[in-house]
Amino acid sequence: MPDVPDYVFRPVDRSPEEAAVPIPKYLYLFGSPATWQGPLRWKYNHANAPAAFTANKAGAIAQIHATLGKWTAVCGISFAYDGETSAVPNTVVANSRSGVQPDGENVMGWGRISPGRAAETYAWYAQVGAQLALVDADTVYSTTHVVDSAQLDRVSTHEWGHALGLAHSNDGSAVMAGPPDSAYNGLADLQSDDVRGCRCLYGPATGQTAGYSCSLPRNVDFGDVAIGSASALKSFVFANNGNAPLTIDSVIVDTSEFAKTSGCSNGTTLAPGSSCVIQVMALPAGPGTRAAELNVFTPDDRYRLPLAAVGTAAPPPSAPSVDVIEFFHAGLDHYFISASPADIQALDSGALNGWVRTGQSFRAYATAQPGTSPVCRFYLPPPHGDSHFYSASPTECAETQTKFPSFIFEAAAVAHIALPSSSGACPADTRRVYRVWNNRADSNHRYTTDRTIREAMVAKGGVAEGYGVVGVSMCAIP
Repeated sequence: MPDVPDYVFRPVDRSPEEAAVPIPKYLYLFGSPATWQGPLRWKYNHANAPAAFTANKAGAIAQIHATLGKWTAVCGISFAYDGETSAVPNTVVANSRSGVQPDGENVMGWGRISPGRAAETYAWYAQVGAQLALVDADTVYSTTHVVDSAQLDRVSTHEWGHALGLAHSNDGSAVMAGPPDSAYNGLADLQSDDVRGCRCLYGPATGQTAGYSCSLPRNVDFGDVAIGSASALKSFVFANNGNAPLTIDSVIVDTSEFAKTSGCSNGTTLAPGSSCVIQVMALPAGPGTRAAELNVFTPDDRYRLPLAAVGTAAPPPSAPSVDVIEFFHAGLDHYFISASPADIQALDSGALNGWVRTGQSFRAYATAQPGTSPVCRFYLPPPHGDSHFYSASPTECAETQTKFPSFIFEAAAVAHIALPSSSGACPADTRRVYRVWNNRADSNHRYTTDRTIREAMVAKGGVAEGYGVVGVSMCAIP
């Protein structure tokens, strides 16, 4: 499967505010939780079904129905099957006030989708007071990758999770595992992480009691920490969001480069609605990315919290560096970066109207240094985006020039910077620079060292590009 999400989410009429930081453990389709305000009513379109289901329409419907039942058996969402329809999944209608909007039918059906994907789910939400309400969700099954009952079982179980409001989990052992922080695994049976994610949206199923927590962050990133020293403490809340007591059996960190310093002692029992606070610190013993996992063991199974830090030392003082400044044009909804004094002066002075600084920047070398690569720059003319593209990969620079001859090659080395490994790991004493493409006809890329900004851009429909699962394109000077 490709390292891209298999779901698309869009607002009805207007967008909600951005999700707060830190990013919560359970990612929802729209940043903030969005739920169905009543039963999820769905229909089935048998058109284009593959050969295995052509003469067994009832079997396909029963299989899809049964996979939704896995979710409703453990959390408080109900559904109703409203029969067959001729409506094509992901049908949209034109609205004179709001533009393209959903058709109001939740359709499960078959069709041609993005290469390599087994299915795609399209969900729409509306702002209802202070809440986000799901109003439409359609799933398109691949006619080439879902060709038997076992595949339909696995894929439907995963896609119903999206239709209920869940994005991908960072737990690779969950049914809802998927990019950017884990990989698809083809599981068909809900795991504890899946059950908790659904209950964090809808609560337990009617008549069930359970203690569980929805309060953990998705990860704790200490950023750059000097090798051999202790970082500042970071705190997070472990709350019981369920309707039964929840006991903390133990809290364990799996390496000596991170430590739990206080909070949520072994044997603590949390009543529904109560919480405790765990404090942790990073103690990197070597250079580069350091990673660990904090595990909270409870009768509700294990809660995993990824911990990360980058062990750093001071960069060579003699190497001349430049500040790469980011600008934004609201009218174009485009971002632009440059280390060129002439560019920066023109944008700051207003000689090029509409551009303002975002306050974001990172540092690169002005001249070639050991272990660095030159950063090439291309201009994409208006038919392709009226924007700029940068890469520190000589291979990608050459391929871009060959593949897109209409792009204007402006410079072979606007700066010099380190490249990550194929897995996205940066060398010691550098910072990860993420690259996100806006996924629009007016092509534009954003380059940022801020993981939170990267997540927000992807949540808006952007596509992470670069090395590794999260898309690291360069490694900046700290």
